[in-house]
Amino acid sequence: MSADEMSPLWPDIISCLEKYVARFPDETVSNIIAQCASGRRQLWIIQDEVGRVILTPITEITADDATGAKTLVLAEVGGSRLREAMPCLKEIESWAKRKHGATKARLIGRDGWMRLLPRYGYQPEARIYSKGL
Repeated sequence: MSADEMSPLWPDIISCLEKYVARFPDETVSNIIAQCASGRRQLWIIQDEVGRVILTPITEITADDATGAKTLVLAEVGGSRLREAMPCLKEIESWAKRKHGATKARLIGRDGWMRLLPRYGYQPEARIYSKGL
C-alpha cells in the first residue's frame, strides 16, 4: 500500500493502536509507529466492508540466537472485531514463512486469546508473570 493510499486510514489506525496502549501502558502509539517505520516491525491493516480500519496487528520476525530459527511474533493487536478478522492470520503466517523463512508463530497475550487460538493451531507453551519494582 502506498503512502497516498494509507494517508486517509491514519485516524482509524491511530484509534486501533490507542485501544491497545490503553490496556498495555508500557507501550505507546508513537513507539509502535516508529518501530514499524524503521522496518523492525510490520503494521497490518484489517478493514471492514466499507474500508474502515478495524484492527491493526503488529508483527515482528525474530531469530533464535542459538539456532537461527525465525519466528513470527504477533506483537500487538489493537482494534475491534478480532474474532471476524482471525482468518487473516493465515495470510500473515504465510507471508512470514514465504518472505522470512519463519518456522514458528508466537503470540504473547491475555488469557482471552485461549478462546480463539486453538482452532488456528496455537497451543499454550508458558505463562508470563510480572511484578512492578
